[in-house]
Amino acid sequence: MPPISTNMHFGKLFIENSKEEIHIPSFIIGIVSPDTINEDDFEDMHTFDEDGNIDVREFYEQFNFKNLNLTEKSFILGYYCHLWFDEYYKFNASKLTVHNNVELTDEELVEAIKAIFKYYDSKAINSFFEKYAKEINEFNDKINLKEINGISIKKAKEKIQEFLKDTIPDVAYPGLIEEPEYMSFIKNGCSKIMKSL
Repeated sequence: MPPISTNMHFGKLFIENSKEEIHIPSFIIGIVSPDTINEDDFEDMHTFDEDGNIDVREFYEQFNFKNLNLTEKSFILGYYCHLWFDEYYKFNASKLTVHNNVELTDEELVEAIKAIFKYYDSKAINSFFEKYAKEINEFNDKINLKEINGISIKKAKEKIQEFLKDTIPDVAYPGLIEEPEYMSFIKNGCSKIMKSL
């Protein structure tokens, strides 16, 4: 699964391209929330198809957005973006060209790829989320939707605070994955989710 920085990068693009009104703090909490669920509860809260993939469409369609307030709707959109992007990443990230010219071991390669993704994500995100840090920290709304009652707003807020305090990694192998190809991968995902809605 992608690092949190990649989900946040994708979320920023979604927010910037959405024609819908979005309460950004709720959306951000939503996009992080799937990572707060215990593994034991994860399957109970999501529908999987026969191949073990998350049925993201079925998740989305269980909500009547006309009956949701802006906070709930924004949270669900963020949550949906996370699930949708996880599936997109699972099937498409392996198509990125990896230039392993220094013959890194598999373990070294995984760490180097995480670092370069985080580096590119940080550049694309810039300080977009920092301006919402106070609102996120003060977020006390309960998301009273039975479909997602196993999530922890408190844990989501903690993950966001960790993300905001995290440093940009040094990139030891800058040519490992070309930046334009990676950015195109994220943008293509954003275009596809917009069409799916």
